[in-house]
Amino acid sequence: MRAHMTWLSEAEKRSFVEEALGILERVGVELKGSAALPVLADLGAEVDPATGVVRLPADLVLRSVEACPRRVLFAGSTPESDVVLDEGEPAHFCSSGCAAFILDHTTGVRRPSTLADLQAATILLDEVPEVDVMWTTITAGDVPVEVRELVVCYVVLTEARKHVTLVDSPSHAEPLLRIMDVVAGDAEAFRARPRFSTLLTAASPLRIDGPLLDFHAATARRGAPVEVYTVPMAGATSPVTPAGTIVQGLAEFLGVATALQALAPGAPLVMGVSGSIMDMHSAGVSYAAPECALMNVACVEIAHHLGVPAAVPGLATDAKSAGLQAGYEKALKGLATAGVGADVLSGGVGMLDSVNTLYLPQIVLDGEVVGMIRRMLGEVATTRDEMLVDMIDRVGIGGDFLKEKETSRRLRAGEHFTPAISSRQAYDQWVADGRDEVVRAEERMEGFFARRAERGRPVSVDQLEELASICGVTAEMRRVLGD
Repeated sequence: MRAHMTWLSEAEKRSFVEEALGILERVGVELKGSAALPVLADLGAEVDPATGVVRLPADLVLRSVEACPRRVLFAGSTPESDVVLDEGEPAHFCSSGCAAFILDHTTGVRRPSTLADLQAATILLDEVPEVDVMWTTITAGDVPVEVRELVVCYVVLTEARKHVTLVDSPSHAEPLLRIMDVVAGDAEAFRARPRFSTLLTAASPLRIDGPLLDFHAATARRGAPVEVYTVPMAGATSPVTPAGTIVQGLAEFLGVATALQALAPGAPLVMGVSGSIMDMHSAGVSYAAPECALMNVACVEIAHHLGVPAAVPGLATDAKSAGLQAGYEKALKGLATAGVGADVLSGGVGMLDSVNTLYLPQIVLDGEVVGMIRRMLGEVATTRDEMLVDMIDRVGIGGDFLKEKETSRRLRAGEHFTPAISSRQAYDQWVADGRDEVVRAEERMEGFFARRAERGRPVSVDQLEELASICGVTAEMRRVLGD
């Protein structure tokens, strides 16, 4: 027994692809300043050098997508932390990227995030077992902007055993190419086991920063996977309908994929269409509206129809605190998105306020949501042996299954999901206990921090020194980080 979710028919998938190809042929995408422009012209695209607009023939786009591998390795510091994106693999969960604020669990005050916050978030996300992939989660607002991106890389790569996706990459590729050699040993070792990936965000509608595209192509040529995120907002930067936003986001991904494959043939790409809506009452962005979930699941199915992995913001919430709204928005959207087979769900673990605020206890709370989603979507055996018919026959009418050895054996083996945060106590016991979900999450969080203190960092002293030098980490920053 296993859940099977299908939202689009085969005809609908083909229709979305055909319409997106038509948009790229008629309207095109803007790649102003990219080295891909002359290469695409040689491949048959219609290029306007003055505007950087490229109109792409459908056959070129389809060939480019076919060059994208379906199987993508997200390597951790050791094989035990690896994640594989492929057909038949389960959904993988991560946080999200570069939130500007943190909701301080010690004061209850929302404030700009700092370098110390980034380190704490990275450690906790790395220790929580339900998190599979690490993103550069929050911004170190107290670090000078000219060095911030590389300092963030340093913190996450020196604290995380899990694969790292660099959301806010540095302006130049050269430091990252040097970092590849440090974390992997050499260029070929990194290509075989890419320790980090990068995230390229398109500017809806239909614009991609040319130099940014070239940066990601440079790292992709060295084997770094690229998550291509498009961020169309229905009613603002994309059509108001889910279908219109889906087709525009798809066209944006296909345009980026074609350009990247022109510059880095065979590059491993992940399709991320991060559809949202503009809430017309608040004039703000909503990532948790039901329409966002509908756009997510459609884009996952279209990506797999094209033969590429898919990443979508499946755990996004618009809630400002760890309350009821955060729970039902994350659970509903996460279940639908994971159920349709998304390779990566961002949005994400620990995040509130439309991916703008991180709350450390929310990381633990979301871990419980992820655990329940995985149990609901996992395989449940239905053979006669699993039905325990012989036991039912033996125990008979009015009998007791609690004393059966198979009952205890199965429970110890994990037959039932055991919550770490949710309470299943009797009411009087729950009242006497006096702890709500957030308090339980905080206690569990401290346990994870204690475990990391015992395990230490996943890098050697030599790697630490080399990375600090490449990333421009000052003595004061290292003091803050406890180096």
